[in-house]
Amino acid sequence: MPDLKKLFARGVYIYAADQTLTHFSGCLVEGLLALGIPVKTNATTLTSRPVSMPLARFDLNSIKSDPLTGFACYLVDISTNNTFIPFEGVDPAPVGYITTSDISTFCEVPSPHLLFAAHDSIAAVKPGVRIPIAFGLVDRLAKNSAGESPTEDREQIAVDTFRPTLQQGVRALLELAFIPSLEKRMPVNRVNLPPREYYGALMNSALCLAYGGEFYSPIMKNDWFKQNQPDLYAHHSFAHLDPAAVLRWDSWRFWEALAAGCVVVHLDFEAYGFNLPVMPEAWKHYIPIDLANPSASADEIWTRRSEWPAIAKAGQAWAFEHYTPTPTAERILNAMAGVLP
Repeated sequence: MPDLKKLFARGVYIYAADQTLTHFSGCLVEGLLALGIPVKTNATTLTSRPVSMPLARFDLNSIKSDPLTGFACYLVDISTNNTFIPFEGVDPAPVGYITTSDISTFCEVPSPHLLFAAHDSIAAVKPGVRIPIAFGLVDRLAKNSAGESPTEDREQIAVDTFRPTLQQGVRALLELAFIPSLEKRMPVNRVNLPPREYYGALMNSALCLAYGGEFYSPIMKNDWFKQNQPDLYAHHSFAHLDPAAVLRWDSWRFWEALAAGCVVVHLDFEAYGFNLPVMPEAWKHYIPIDLANPSASADEIWTRRSEWPAIAKAGQAWAFEHYTPTPTAERILNAMAGVLP
């Protein structure tokens, strides 16, 4: 393993196009600081969800700086507009890009830049060097998990805490084809709580329905778009695309439910091409749903309820081990180390 502290002794600069750190970049700053790596940013604010807010009570002004030369590497967060921004004048230091946009699957940056992208999928691949990332967790949630109730002592319900949003075809489909079957076996609680209160519901419930996403099909196979809307056609062109794919599959709820010690229910990662640097195992870290037979998936959830406590415990441990700030920062630095001059 490379000596990251030595390789990045000159520090890492994180540039936010709109001067706002996203959740992922905030977690990355936490991890870099924990590793003893100097970090600077142009950001003045940070955006996340209240329970998952990174850098709580941290003064961003203490690491604020103009994007000067001399850093070991530079990371540009383009999540807001999901579009490549040339970042020049820092040669020979490498520049990597970060996107956690809902449409990150469509983002493309030119080689040799690395693109760290959320919602990554082997079913829909753009050209370039893409490295999967996850929304992940702040350390605070890991530290606050010690006093939570074991799964068997919680209310034996499945919590559906998502508020309706646009472009969530997966949730709509499962509302029709999965939820009615599950409700025949156990209660499903459709709660609509203020952002600061829903985490308590997760910590007191056995299961969380943490799936999400939208369906996508290869419109570039339609010649009309190529002839009449060439820019749109180019945007929807992929190096590889399955006959159909589920995009925008990562979610706050997935990670926060794991942290809260819930049994997490999600689409089958392997079956639908969801890509993470360290993959979860179905029926070990989470419970999978098969879109080909959602009713059977509901049956299996209930018949295998004796496994819920072990799945909740293993899923939480997996998330804390691989997706809190320090291991996240280590992965980013190891990837950037591969392109250092």
